[in-house]
Parts: sequence; C-alpha cells; structure tokens
Amino acid sequence: MINRVTSTSLSSNLVFNMQKSYADYAKLTEQLSTGKKINSILDDPIQSVNIINSNRELNRIEGWTSNIQSLTNELNQSTDTIDYLIDKSQRAKDLATIAANGTYNKDDLNNVVTEIDLIIESMVDMANTKHNGNYIYGGTNTKTPPYTIQYDNNGEIAGIKYNGTPEDGAWERKLEISEGVFQTVNVTGIEAFGESDINGNSSGIMGDLIDLRNNLKDTIGKLEEQENLPENATQAEKDKIASEIDACYESINGLLDNFDKSINNMAGINSRLGSITNKLEMTDEALNNTELNLKGEVSDMQNIDLTQAVSDWFTSQYAYQASMQVFQVSNSMSLLNYI
Repeated sequence: MINRVTSTSLSSNLVFNMQKSYADYAKLTEQLSTGKKINSILDDPIQSVNIINSNRELNRIEGWTSNIQSLTNELNQSTDTIDYLIDKSQRAKDLATIAANGTYNKDDLNNVVTEIDLIIESMVDMANTKHNGNYIYGGTNTKTPPYTIQYDNNGEIAGIKYNGTPEDGAWERKLEISEGVFQTVNVTGIEAFGESDINGNSSGIMGDLIDLRNNLKDTIGKLEEQENLPENATQAEKDKIASEIDACYESINGLLDNFDKSINNMAGINSRLGSITNKLEMTDEALNNTELNLKGEVSDMQNIDLTQAVSDWFTSQYAYQASMQVFQVSNSMSLLNYI
C-alpha cells in the first residue's frame, strides 16, 4: 500500500518543526539572558529537585554558620571578661598578701579596704556583662543582672548576691552548629565566680573578696581597740588584744590559698571555653568546605557554559530561520506551479 502525502500533513509537519525550532531558540535565548540552564522546573524536573534540595541544605548551613559566629563572639567576650576578673583577683590577692604581713597600720588597711571595694564593684560590673542584650553569666535568666552588691545599714558592702540560674537548674543555652549537634556556650556566674550573700552562702572569688573585706575590717577594729587601750591597761589585756590582732592577720593569710583556688577555677573555665572555640572553628571550616562543594554542584547543574550556549543559540537561530523559510515556501506552492 502506498501512503499518500497530502498538503495538509506536510503543512502540519512543517508547523511542528517550526514550533520546535522556535521553542529551542526561545529556551536558549532565555538561558543566555539569565545565565542559567534551568529557569523553570519544567526545563528539567530531576535536576530542578536536586537544585532545590541543595539550596535547602545551603540555607541550613548558613543558619549553622550564623550560630557558630554568634557563639564564637559570645565566647570571646566571655573569655575576655574572665581574664579581666582574673587580673583583678590577682590584685586583690596581692593586697591580701601585703595586709597579712602585719606591717600596715590602720590607715594603710583602710586604704586597702577602699581598693578592695573598687575591685568588688568593677568585678560585679564585669560579671554583669551582656552579649546581644543578654547577660551571659546568668544561665537562662538572661534579662536580670546576675550579680548585685548588698549593703549593710551603714552603706558598706556586705555581700555579693547571685541572681542567675543555679548550677543544678536548667542553665544551659545551646545552639545547633551542625546536623543534630547542639553546643552549650555559657557558664553560670555561680560556677565561675561564686557568691557571698548576707545569708551566709559563700563560694568562689566573690566569697573570697567579701571574706577578705570582713577580715580587714576586723583587723582595723582590733587595731583601733589596741590604740584605745587605757594607760592603766594590764599586760594581760594588752597581750589579749595583740593575740587577737595576730589571729586577724592569720585569717587574712589563710585566704591566700582560697584566692589561688578561685583564680585557678576561672583559668580552668577559660581553658574549657577556649576548647569550645577551637571546636567551633573546626566545625565552621568543615561547613565552609561543604558549602563550597554544594555551591559548585549547584553551579554545574544550573549555570550555563557560555561558549557552548552561544554556539547552540546561533545553531538554533539558523534552524528556526530555515524552518520558517521552508514553511513559507511550502505555503506559497500550489498545483499551478506544476502546470
């Protein structure tokens, strides 16, 4: 059987070919305009899904790296603050060492108390450091200053109270730094610096400072008693007050080991925070490598090869023009052309 080619079927084939050539030309034109192979999910459904999944993963990585940067900034601020408190604590210990040797008179010791008060105020101020508007040593209680100075009825420093989350409470603040990995960045003030409130709770460097201040005031008081002994005081009375003064100096001397323990505790916490910083740096580096690889994959899937695309575009343009010419010639032909 011989198939007859009609003018209608020929015209349909020519229209189809012309439309296909135009579609190829239009697609390549759009790709050159946007610089992307895929501008619609219909262009390549499989690759489109791959690009969507890769971009979703890139967004997650961006969130993790942002968390790492925030945590790193807080850690840096925290370690700097602890370094400052260590320096101030060392100064307080030096003052205690001098005061304990018994060579200072009453006025000298009053000057030491004045400097200790300034150290307490500056250390409490630094222990109330904020990061991004949140107090960093208050545990999860980030909106209340973790430390307040307590004063007696005479307006003198009597205690340093901790107001943050206790160590046995839900004090940890965590952020996700990679898939399913959450990093705790904070320490509580009670762990790092302790407290010494008027209710008798005493620990850490804050407790040492209050103990030192109280012992200095006791020593000053005993020196005043010694100065005010009446001329007819007995030798026993003189020996008694001298013994009490010696006991005060011994008490001050006994605080030196406590200062060392508190300073070492703060240094140990700083070392721990430094280890966390190193961990964050390694995690950040790994995420950056993953991000670069993913961006390369997305680029390969999505971005055009400009040289090849230009060549293909010219080819498609010629093909489209040729199909239009054939179609126009075909439409202009009739039987009259052969009579």
